[in-house]
Amino acid sequence: TAVTLVPAMAERAAKVTMLQRTPTWMVSRPDVDAVANRLRKVLPGRAAYALTRLRNTTFQQIAYKRTRTQPERVRTFLLDQIRKELPEGFDVDKHFTPPYNPWDQRLCLVPNGDFFKAIKAGKVDVVTDKILNWTESGIDLVSGEHLDADIIVTATGLELVTLGEMDFDVDGEPVDFSKTWTYKGLAYSG
Repeated sequence: TAVTLVPAMAERAAKVTMLQRTPTWMVSRPDVDAVANRLRKVLPGRAAYALTRLRNTTFQQIAYKRTRTQPERVRTFLLDQIRKELPEGFDVDKHFTPPYNPWDQRLCLVPNGDFFKAIKAGKVDVVTDKILNWTESGIDLVSGEHLDADIIVTATGLELVTLGEMDFDVDGEPVDFSKTWTYKGLAYSG
């Protein structure tokens, strides 16, 4: 669970604090696919799309398999990348090293490293702690620290929902998707 706090003081109004209970694995990637753009310049659209999709899905499968077979190596790689993007001396172990392996829970994409750039520029603080209680002026933490805030934006994680929680009937019988097999997330048994 993470919350973002916007401080009350006018001179700090441009500064945001992200409070997280535990760190999340993060990886920076560009928001523009330069290879795809080059392919579109020299190939027909369908061919460029097919090659780009093949490259991206292959890379994703390789990366995921590596998290399963070599989790320590992936942890080291991700932490090295994060350290390169943060200011010297930033406590990466406390704020960006989750207690679980990459892809055991989640992997957060940071487009263009913008979040890390904001930390480096002093516009964002990261606090890793547990919430003791909410107050009129912010949040009290288990560590005894109090975070002042005018606005608190909560983010409690991702909850996956099968087919948008729509009700499905087949021949008048309701379908319980928890009792079906799925093929590539597109076809269901029965």
